[in-house]
Amino acid sequence: MDQNTSTPPQKNRSSTGLLLLVVLLLVSNVVMLWMLMQRNKEVEQGEQKIAAVSSEKDNVTMMLENMLASYDTLKTDNDQLTVEMEAQRERIEGLLDQVKRGNYDLSKAKKEAETLRKIMKGYVVTIDSLNQANAALTAQNVGLTQELGEVKGQKDALSTEKAQLEGKIAKGAILHTTTMSAGALFMRNNGKQVDTDRAKKAEMVKCCFTLGQNSVTDSGDKTLYMRVISPDGTVLPASDPNNRFQFNGVEGEFSAKREVNYQNQPVDACIFWNGTGEMRTGQYIVEIYESGAKVSESKFELK
Repeated sequence: MDQNTSTPPQKNRSSTGLLLLVVLLLVSNVVMLWMLMQRNKEVEQGEQKIAAVSSEKDNVTMMLENMLASYDTLKTDNDQLTVEMEAQRERIEGLLDQVKRGNYDLSKAKKEAETLRKIMKGYVVTIDSLNQANAALTAQNVGLTQELGEVKGQKDALSTEKAQLEGKIAKGAILHTTTMSAGALFMRNNGKQVDTDRAKKAEMVKCCFTLGQNSVTDSGDKTLYMRVISPDGTVLPASDPNNRFQFNGVEGEFSAKREVNYQNQPVDACIFWNGTGEMRTGQYIVEIYESGAKVSESKFELK
């Protein structure tokens, strides 16, 4: 009787232990499954990040290779432009080599590539302007040759006009400056302009000069153009989108302009360029033009 009464409790304990074991296995399987899913998610995110970096690298590489191909199509007889373009081409090749090797920050490389592309576009515009000017001069010369061959009187008139112009230029009809200075400024909170030689602080470029006395040139309102050439050879753009003018027989960009009433006597004037972004370090060249001729030039350095 005693043996029969002790058997059921042992079976109950065995069943309970088995049930606990099954529950533990189920819980461990669920935990393992969750951990596996998290690991797969991390791997997928890592692969997406690698793919994005690879795509960005391919985009920057293609941009630089396209620029090299474009430089191959740019031809000019201007020796200065040829030297400058060759230097830019070498910069592109160096940057491309670093990107391909993976030795360069991609975001920095992309920003530098955009700057190099803007410089290249500037060369395209300049060469196109030179070609157009040369074509116009060629056509003009052909027309003048025909007219001079047909009408002797026109030849005499042109010769007289040319002699008068040469005489006027020889007497110094072109304006000149007696003093000129240029540099960078930044604006304090109180509105005061302060000189600076730091590129990070520079917000404006100021050029002041004195137009000297000239009794030969015509008096009246004069349009003065200022070109600020940055260390990389580009012209700092004007806020006016229509910022092109004729100078030295070609068409190019100006950075700022202003009107000055000139009565053949010395007059002081200043021209300002308002920055559109952070300025580079290096030497800047500031040129002043009037009636297509250079009036004067100054330089300054930013650190």
